[in-house]
This record gives sequence, structure tokens and C-alpha cells, in this order.
Amino acid sequence: MKIAIVGYGRMWQVVEKHAKERGDEIVAIIDPTQGTIKEDLLGKDFDVIIEFCVPQVALENLTFYAEHNFKVVMATTGWWDHLPEVEEMFKKSQGAIIWSGNFSLGVNLVYQMLDTMSKMMNKFPEYDVMAHEFHHSGKADSPSGTLINMGDILLKNLDRKTRSQVNTLNNRPIEPEELHLTSTRGGHIPGTHQVIFDSVFDSIELKHTARTRDGFAVGSLVCGEWLKDKQGFYTIQDFTASL
Repeated sequence: MKIAIVGYGRMWQVVEKHAKERGDEIVAIIDPTQGTIKEDLLGKDFDVIIEFCVPQVALENLTFYAEHNFKVVMATTGWWDHLPEVEEMFKKSQGAIIWSGNFSLGVNLVYQMLDTMSKMMNKFPEYDVMAHEFHHSGKADSPSGTLINMGDILLKNLDRKTRSQVNTLNNRPIEPEELHLTSTRGGHIPGTHQVIFDSVFDSIELKHTARTRDGFAVGSLVCGEWLKDKQGFYTIQDFTASL
């Protein structure tokens, strides 16, 4: 597979390492701090773009990719407000996108477990539910896409929760229908996410702890291989459902 990398930071060094181990070829690296810009992709021969960038440029980059019919594994998070717009762009494009809040295989297995678990827990209103995450101090968005995805699963399956609350609560308790999604940033933690169902009797916890960034990199490469012959708009759930 011929790969263009956009956003050559810490994650990209890991992606580059695993790509070379898999026999993939890195044909372009786009990093404005090194003097390269997305327009440099024009005329390059590549199968797929893999992007771990910053949310501030996500929509601009995705618009460019859709206009030029590029295939992109979009691992940048924090641009969810534009999701309907991006979906419409790629449905009209001959390019393709697959996106996820987290490309780790383990996290996506946890999503499936949480879907089953929350459907079961919908029958037991004795349990309240909350979710929390820990990430390194350089994480650009809070809450992360992973935590938002977990919240979406819970809101879909739990009748007693109708909206998420990601802000610090000042001078009021949380409302019964609110789902509190909280975040901590600090240190060098690759990512820890936990969902807790709590009652006066006991607590039930579902937790994922990433040890390294390698899982995210390998997952993005596997999804790139899957995407390179496709057209349109896809999520990580489309990929896992095809396995």
C-alpha cells in the first residue's frame, strides 16, 4: 500500500514505523512545520491518506480530500460538529473516508461489549452510569472522540439517560437524565477509558487501558488497506462488521 501521512507528530512516527514493517511505502509526508502543505499531495501517487492531525484544520483538510477524490483514514478527533457536512461531501465524492474516535482494535471490541452491556442495564434503573477518561497532557480535545462514542452508545441504549454533560458542574447536582462524561489530562498516559454502573449495592466497571500508541497506528493501517478500493463514507463499525 502506498501511503501519504498528514500530521507528522508523535503518532506519525509510530505509523511510519509499522507501515515500513508491513511493507507499505510512505510516498508523502505533509507537515506544515516542515514546509509541506496538503496541496503537495496533488500529483502524488498514493492509495490512502492516514491523518492524525489537529481538529482546527480537520474540516479544511477533509473538504480538500473530498474535492480531489482522495481516500483518507481520519484519525483526527474533535471535529464531530461537522460530521453531517463531511458525510454529505464524501457521498458525492469518488473518494472515501473511514473515521473513528479511536482506531485501536481493543477499544472497538469494548464498544461492542458496551453496546451489549448497556442494553442489559437498561432493565435495571437501580444503577446510575458515568464515564471517565485519562489522557496525556498533549491531547488536543476534551472529551476525546472515544469518550463521546461511548456516551453515544449509552444514550442510545439507556432510556433513563437523554443527554450528555461534559462540563464541570458548579453549584448544582447532576440531573438524573444527564450522563456525565468527564476527562483528566496530564502526564504521558496513552489513553484510559472507563464506564461505571453504580448502585447502593455494588459497582460494575468496563475499562480499557492503552499501553502504547502502537495499537492506534496498526488499526489505522489495517483500515487503510480495507478502504483503498472503496468509495463513500464509512465508520469503524462498517469495518468491524465486515470481518
